[in-house]
Amino acid sequence: MANVRLDDIQPISNADYLMTIEGLDAYWTEFSGIQVNYTRAKYNDGLSNVEGTTSGGKKVYQDVTISKPFDPEQDAAVIQWIQSREDGSTFDMTVRPVRKEAGQYFRGNRAWRLSGCRIMNANYLSAVDTNGGDEVSMIGFTFTLQSAVFN
Repeated sequence: MANVRLDDIQPISNADYLMTIEGLDAYWTEFSGIQVNYTRAKYNDGLSNVEGTTSGGKKVYQDVTISKPFDPEQDAAVIQWIQSREDGSTFDMTVRPVRKEAGQYFRGNRAWRLSGCRIMNANYLSAVDTNGGDEVSMIGFTFTLQSAVFN
């Protein structure tokens, strides 16, 4: 039996990421994650009740959503940037692990690089409730991506 050393594992908190988009100076606080689906054909040999799966197929990235608290005095640039991508022009995003101590330090030398991203929908005013006021209004958008590489 293999000996597993649990004391060497240093998992990262879900808050320890810095999400940046080239050409946009904004601090994003929420990121839905990277999900990949692999579509492969299934078959049955005709002699048994066992279903098999072929090799190959296609790789499909699910849509990603990012958002941040909306500041009406400072987020005009974010709105303009989103609207400038309404034509389907692409952008790249980096999701980098950081260590939040006295300042931010990159954790390791790798980051997720999302490329070929295209905005699918935008959300400019979420959680508006003039009767409540106990939530923060958010701004964000959902986008597709062509590739996600951790390097």
